[in-house]
Parts: sequence; structure tokens; C-alpha cells
Amino acid sequence: MAVKIITDSTGDLPEYLVKELNIRVVPLKVLFGEEVYKDGIDLTNKEFFAKMARNKQLPTTSQVNPGEFIEVFTEYLDKGDEVIGIFISSKLSGTHDSAVVARDSLDKEKIHIIDSLSASFGLALQVIEAGRMAQQGSTAREIVDKLEYLKTKVSFYGIIHQLENLKKGGRLSSTGAFAGSLLGIKPIITLKDGAVSLIAKARGQKKAFAWVLEDAKDKVDYNNKTVCFAHADSPDDLAEFKKIFLQQYKPSEIIDVEIGAVIGTHTGAGCVGVSCFTE
Repeated sequence: MAVKIITDSTGDLPEYLVKELNIRVVPLKVLFGEEVYKDGIDLTNKEFFAKMARNKQLPTTSQVNPGEFIEVFTEYLDKGDEVIGIFISSKLSGTHDSAVVARDSLDKEKIHIIDSLSASFGLALQVIEAGRMAQQGSTAREIVDKLEYLKTKVSFYGIIHQLENLKKGGRLSSTGAFAGSLLGIKPIITLKDGAVSLIAKARGQKKAFAWVLEDAKDKVDYNNKTVCFAHADSPDDLAEFKKIFLQQYKPSEIIDVEIGAVIGTHTGAGCVGVSCFTE
């Protein structure tokens, strides 16, 4: 009996790690009017951001439904596997709740569902940890207990080009969005208790980078840790941030994440982020 790690596409996991850690990724969907695309499957990230830029109307996103999860979970239960599902924060999507509904209609003892309280590069950190523990022979209970602890220890910073998408998508209040509407202002967000929170704003990209590193100084030591860097169709901005970051820190491992269609719908292009476990 194996332990199978399942997540959703909002983790934006690099394909090499999906294969290396044998992770099952269940896609959410992004909709441009009547056109429906599976996140990470039907459009490349570059194609998605180009399409979003051409459209006046913001695309919408659709959670994984319980029926889809029942099908996926059953596939592994039939093999005698135990399933651990780690999903986007329940405050950002109904995907986690769909997984709970699916679990409750199947073998509850062999399906474990975790609300990551995170998304994208914050969720990716947790899935990678779970995948590595599973490969090393940890039991499902050991993995679940570790993840329930670690999900509260995720340091998450996102520097947003502009907050209009988060506002329109209902992930941030209009009051918060106003802070990013001023010319040259770079809003900085985090995830607090699973919800998006605007924590600062800086005038210009370099000052935003400096603010993040200063704020993190007393909160997280990035040395000798796995650090996830992320960007939404903005590799040059991420390269600039990493250059500054690596002058101060020496992580043991760097994982680069490309923000995909579902998360990118809400962040918009130009987002740069960093995440790490605080211990």
C-alpha cells in the first residue's frame, strides 16, 4: 500500500517535480466567456497571460467539483493506496470543500484532506514536503501531522503589479485595492489565515523588493532552507529580485514557480513572490 499525494493545479508545481515526486495534480478551470480551459493543460502560461491581456473582460475560474475528486480518489483506493489531498485555501476556492464532500462519500479512513491555507508557491512548498516524505516511506498519519503543523509556518510575500484583478475577483476589498491604484505603487500581499491580506505598498519595484527583505529579516531566516520563488509572466523581475535576495541569503534549495492561469487570473501579470517555511 502506497501513500498517494494529490493536489490541485493552483499549486503551480514545476512539471519536473510533479514527475519526480509522483504527484497527482487535479486541474481547476479558467473561463473566457464560453471558452473553458483546464489550468496547466489546455493553455501554456504565456498563452494564458497573452489571452488575458487581449480580453477586456476578466476571465473567471472554476473549482474542482466533488465528482471529479471521487473519480480520482477511487482510482487510488482501488489500488489499495492511502490518499492525502493538499489543496488551495478554503477561503480562496471551494476546491477543498469539494474534496471533503468526495471523501465523505468514499472510504474516510483512507482519505486525508488538508486545507493548506495557501496557494501557488505557498501551496507548492507543502506539496513538495509531503511528496518527499511519502517517497522516504513516511506513513500517511506522519505526513498529515507534519503538514498540519507546517501549513501555519509558511512565510509568503507577493509583490503585485496592480490589484485590479484581485479586487474584481473578490479576493480583496475595494479599500485594499485602492492602495494599488496610484501610479508606480507596488502593493505587497501575504496570506493570513488562508485569506489575501494587503500588508504594505512601495513606490517602485526596487523599493518593494527592499521592503520584503527588511520585513522578513526578523521573521524568517532563508539560509539553508528550501525557498520557492515565483513570477506571473515576469521572469526578468524575478531575476532582479533573486539577485538582491541572494546577496543576503544562501538557501539550500531554490525552486522556481511559474504562476499559472487560475492564480494568474487574480494576481494579474507582473507578480513576483517568495515563500519558505519559517522553521
